[in-house]
Amino acid sequence: MNSNSHSLNASTSTPSSTQNLPQTFESQAQPQTQVQVEEVDDSVESGTKGGRSWVWAHVKRVKRIINDKEYTYHAICNYCKGECPADPVKNGTSSITYHLKKVCKDSPIYVKTDKTQSVLTKDTMGGGMGTHTFNQKKLELMVFMFVIKDEQPFRVVEGSGYIAMMKEAESRFKIPSRKKVAEGVWDLFVLEKSKIFEAIRDQRVSITTDTWTSIQNINYMVVTSHFMDSDWKLHKRIINFTKITSHKGEDIGRILEVCLNNWGIDKIFSITVDNASANDGAVDYMKRRLKEMNTLLVSGKYLHLRCACHILNLIVKSGLKELASSVEGIRNCVKYIHSLGARLDKFRDFAILFKMDKMSNVPMDVGTRWNSTYKMLDVAYKYRKVFSRMSEENVQFRDYFEELEKDANKNLVKRVGPPVESDWEKALAFVHFLKKFYDSTLKLSATKTVTSSLIWEEMVSLQLETETKMGDFSNPTLQRVATSMKMKFDKYWGDWENVNPLIFLGQVLNPCYKLQMLKINLKELGGYQSKIEMMVREIKVCLFDLYNEYKGGSPIDCRREIVLQNEDAMLESCGGDLNRLKMLKALVQERREQQLHEISNEVDKYFAAPFENPLSGEFDLLKWWKGNTINFPILSKIAKDIFAIPTSTVASENAFSLGRRVVDPFRASLTPKMVEALVCTSDWLRAEEFNFYKEPTDEMLQFYKEMEDVESSVTSQSSASSMPPPRASLSKN
Repeated sequence: MNSNSHSLNASTSTPSSTQNLPQTFESQAQPQTQVQVEEVDDSVESGTKGGRSWVWAHVKRVKRIINDKEYTYHAICNYCKGECPADPVKNGTSSITYHLKKVCKDSPIYVKTDKTQSVLTKDTMGGGMGTHTFNQKKLELMVFMFVIKDEQPFRVVEGSGYIAMMKEAESRFKIPSRKKVAEGVWDLFVLEKSKIFEAIRDQRVSITTDTWTSIQNINYMVVTSHFMDSDWKLHKRIINFTKITSHKGEDIGRILEVCLNNWGIDKIFSITVDNASANDGAVDYMKRRLKEMNTLLVSGKYLHLRCACHILNLIVKSGLKELASSVEGIRNCVKYIHSLGARLDKFRDFAILFKMDKMSNVPMDVGTRWNSTYKMLDVAYKYRKVFSRMSEENVQFRDYFEELEKDANKNLVKRVGPPVESDWEKALAFVHFLKKFYDSTLKLSATKTVTSSLIWEEMVSLQLETETKMGDFSNPTLQRVATSMKMKFDKYWGDWENVNPLIFLGQVLNPCYKLQMLKINLKELGGYQSKIEMMVREIKVCLFDLYNEYKGGSPIDCRREIVLQNEDAMLESCGGDLNRLKMLKALVQERREQQLHEISNEVDKYFAAPFENPLSGEFDLLKWWKGNTINFPILSKIAKDIFAIPTSTVASENAFSLGRRVVDPFRASLTPKMVEALVCTSDWLRAEEFNFYKEPTDEMLQFYKEMEDVESSVTSQSSASSMPPPRASLSKN
């Protein structure tokens, strides 16, 4: 063997260069052992068939002879002098490569691979730089959230494109299987549910509920809870998306009861539903159950609230019937351009002739949603000249309206259209009229802002607008439309006494309006002074009822009796003597006002407080009540629950839109439980965090003080016991 060698005698310890080496390296020196080190010529010793490895440019191989008998081969790093096994027969170059790339920081090919090492990343929120550390579990959680929030199928993680993307983004990430993703989604659902359960279990909530049938032909019922946290922020959570077997009222009520019991919710302020008769039965069922649990407010008089947007939909659709022919002709124009891509291109060609956008389009409406019809008419009117030109020059467009189609009675009739100038004028007038209804629907269907304080104001505005159009003789068609809508309006909101008083209280608890605006509104609607005064008294009684319930006192029956008693019955009890009746009514009224004063200290204080400026654009209703919680501790609780009331079931309908995307034709095999997990968790992950901080009570403060005293006492005793005993004095005998 040709080698250049030198001798090294190590008597008791290893060389200093072998101390504190990484675990992949070995310190071969043995105490009291003679060691000789010889540098090996790798070109001869390595015996490789594929040529010399690149690693030998960064290390040198040595042969260590122990006691002139045993010997081992090692590679010494040129940069850090570290060693690793390098026997030409037993060892390859993998350990040397690992050392150069992963261990030796002085190596020119060193790559940082510490999984706990943070790396700088762009902080998109602050615009600066932040740190990021790879974490397998956290990244798996992000995948689960991606599947839920972006409504992806579980198999997305097994797609070749997804795998390639993740390898490029983070090669260390072990992509979970679809089964693990399904398990992770369920675990995340359980975790988020437990958080919400802890937050709302002691809350009084308002709920909305509705039903829906999926493409699986499975009936689902959604339950949405609405409440405010300690910061007076409004929150909405889908708490159930459950399978039902019947649409009967009692059955819906039973399933609703089970859902609420599973969440530990027994305090319901209101239930908002649409006008289906089955919902009336469901609410009646819940009244009975809540009464048994002794959590029903004011005998359930204010529990049932009808969806305002659903009523507006019925009102507007009654008006649309008066313009059915004109609207149908315009709708057929829109159907034509959407039926084929070539027809849409032709429509755009004509639009360019009128110097309109080359991507011009008109949205199709949905027959059951009047607001989509409003948007279709509004946009279509802008292209009326385009459609008129098409009817003159486009043969296919004209032929389309010569075709036969089935009407509502399944009879073949000529297709309605194309619209003429009078149809467009009717559409324009109707669109202008519907603008207020459209804006009101948008306001009342909001789920992240308070709507209960707006509903009465919007009802008054729409009724006055309708009455104005009824008196406009310049447009007989629109007059007929307004008359038809007013009849439907009066059916649901015409009789003030049958309207849920909570609708009025939403406005009364606005410090800009209080009771004064209610009086003005009723007068504008043509109410008599006596009826207005009676209505105001009713609303005050409603507020007193709630105040008494929240305060924990007993109801005063006599004042309720006075309000509900019939005039004829009172006259009969007085033997027909009108003067006696007048004096008795004055006596009862005086006693009633005295009793109200005794229990309404906060209520009277609120009504006597200065008004806020209703014209101020900076006034924040919720911020005002949050700032006055100390002044009105009980009334503020009532206000918080009233302002949390949803005036529509749009939140539930939005859940069904999400359900349609979750249960699409490609995921029709999902079980109802997994569908509920996906729908609910998707809603929860998108929602804002809530704050339920509670101010400590006097008992809690006293308890904390006692604990501090005990702790101080224990600390003092401990300090005294740790002090050294006093030194004994020495005396000489």
